[in-house]
Amino acid sequence: MPFKPDRLTEKTQEAIQQAQALAQEAQQQEITPEHLLLALLQQADGTVPPILQQIGVDPTRVAAELKAQLDRL
Repeated sequence: MPFKPDRLTEKTQEAIQQAQALAQEAQQQEITPEHLLLALLQQADGTVPPILQQIGVDPTRVAAELKAQLDRL
């Protein structure tokens, strides 16, 4: 089944665009899962931070760790 970006939700499309921007800002050639997760964590009114909080994970700490990991790429 072919990938159809127009069938994604608006928030998902925004996250993919933000992940691409994060990769470009860091002069990285590809978008990794880390870029996408960081983009999801940074979304205003996103669903990922509250989900992480519900399971006892600090989204701010995850974002900081992702940034550090991306800096090493």
